Amino acid sequence: MWRHHRVDGAWSIRGLALHIFDCQRLVCGQIIWLNDPAQRPSQCGRTIIWGLEATGSNEWSGGWIVDPNDDKTYRLSAVYEPDGTLHARIFKGIPLFGKTEVLTRVDLRSLTGLCRR
Repeated sequence: MWRHHRVDGAWSIRGLALHIFDCQRLVCGQIIWLNDPAQRPSQCGRTIIWGLEATGSNEWSGGWIVDPNDDKTYRLSAVYEPDGTLHARIFKGIPLFGKTEVLTRVDLRSLTGLCRR
């Protein structure tokens, strides 16, 4: 069984930090920090990524992501790049019409106001 150790940990994307982890042999992501303190009470601890399944040594597909700003759900695939970034393809329907977001690793010690876990 291939493990997700390359992507486990804390990642930053668009004003929030996610804890990416193995959940029942799939990859999930939970909000652990938000740049906007007013959103923390309602969003901290929320799982917004789920169902990503390994399709190769550095690739996952078949997942879902919820935009915490509007609660819309999108399809998700991801690739762990050689430079250490995680490229998430977010789309409705087919990947061609989606957008790619780049997640970077984050040191939790650099963030103030972490969600309590």
